[in-house]
Amino acid sequence: MDPQDSATFPNAPWHLTGSACLSAWRVPARVLPPVPQGLDYLRLGDTALLITAWARYQPGGTLAYNELAVAVPVRGGGLLLPACTVTQIWVDDERAAQGGKKLWCLPKQRGAFEIESLEDERTFAARAAFDGQALASLRFEPAIAVPGRPSASGFVVQCNEAGPVRTRCRGRARLVQGRALWDFAPAGPLGFLHGRQPLFSVRLRDLEASFGV
Repeated sequence: MDPQDSATFPNAPWHLTGSACLSAWRVPARVLPPVPQGLDYLRLGDTALLITAWARYQPGGTLAYNELAVAVPVRGGGLLLPACTVTQIWVDDERAAQGGKKLWCLPKQRGAFEIESLEDERTFAARAAFDGQALASLRFEPAIAVPGRPSASGFVVQCNEAGPVRTRCRGRARLVQGRALWDFAPAGPLGFLHGRQPLFSVRLRDLEASFGV
């Protein structure tokens, strides 16, 4: 048995460090699961905005693990800060999976990640699989570094039996604009993104992210 399987997860808040790649997409709203009660997806006609995030959290934070997540911005419910709901998410650490489920109602599943190349903090290539099947691969090609180290905060809103669960999050990072080459397995859970091109992509360097603050 993997020692992680019997390990307990850390209490909130989690403070994570590392890097990530974010891409924004427009997708048909019909491909998305039901939104948490009292909220609506951020829509433009029949389409919704969607974010894919590939993160690599490194030692030095609460946990170290790889993560692939799909989040959709939401509105309503008296929310004054930006908010999203996570519709799909995979990690390669059991403590991260169990903690995400029990602390914040995130639908975390165990996946397998392979870092193909990491030439520096700006260039990144990796692939992920779930249940023995290909899930997605990504290569990020950097272009322009944005000056400074901007910060942001908001909420992740998830469903549970008692109603919506809101989790406050914040982060800061150095931003690098560039081109993200995503390849989603057509028959996989993210097959609805196969063949699509993102609206824009950024790489987050020197990322500091906090969840449950």
